Amino acid sequence: MTEERKKAICRRFSKAAATYDEYALVQKESAARLATCLPEQFSAARILEIGCGTGNFTAQLAARFPQASLTALDFSEAMVEQAAKKCREYGVSFLSEDGEQYLAENKQQFDLIASNATMQWFDDLPTAFSHVARSLAPGGIFLASLFGPSSLHELAAALAGVFAESPRLPAAQFPDREKILELAQARFHRVEIDETVYRRMYLSLQDLFRHISKTGTGGYHPSMPRLTRGRLKRLEEWFRNHGDFELSYQVFFLTAASPGEDKK
Repeated sequence: MTEERKKAICRRFSKAAATYDEYALVQKESAARLATCLPEQFSAARILEIGCGTGNFTAQLAARFPQASLTALDFSEAMVEQAAKKCREYGVSFLSEDGEQYLAENKQQFDLIASNATMQWFDDLPTAFSHVARSLAPGGIFLASLFGPSSLHELAAALAGVFAESPRLPAAQFPDREKILELAQARFHRVEIDETVYRRMYLSLQDLFRHISKTGTGGYHPSMPRLTRGRLKRLEEWFRNHGDFELSYQVFFLTAASPGEDKK
């Protein structure tokens, strides 16, 4: 992503670090689901987590693999600080670094590379997947959840009903199932992808926007027209006329094996 876009997204997540756990319920559910995707007999000595956020999935990985060397990173220093507090009982190595840059420069190999609700924000997902494949030890596993382009499609429809030219939400740029599958199959073995749509009901338009703000998931959209009082009223009316404030979150769960030999 461009430097300006990356900094804007990082600022949003950093600002939301203290409130993220209270509001990021879908991300928590995806983390719990992602943890079940690992084979029961799988073992890992070295683990890398890309985009650890406040450490919810990090704690699950540390509990599942207590003897492993676990490195967790996030480009938001404020998020990393929250994660370190949450995981202080575990021996996790936390880094405040950009995931794409870290993967590009990485010289180590890991038995497990995991990422929850992060890589849809990447600027160059094909290259990131290639770096992940290169960084997996023989028999290693790549485990990731990514939000899909149908996320918040109700909000996109509402905006289209209010603006003459509907502004594109960040989710419109997220990769779809076919794209993720294509990228993964070209770089990994035994690729599996599942899809879940989570639905959340909000009390009002203000409640919805509060959720986006408190999770830092507003993304980067400099062309978004100003939401005047009149436009907000029309948005409110749109939702009232279309089943109230229920929004959908599309999440893909990807499991892939290292291009190397299978782990025994």
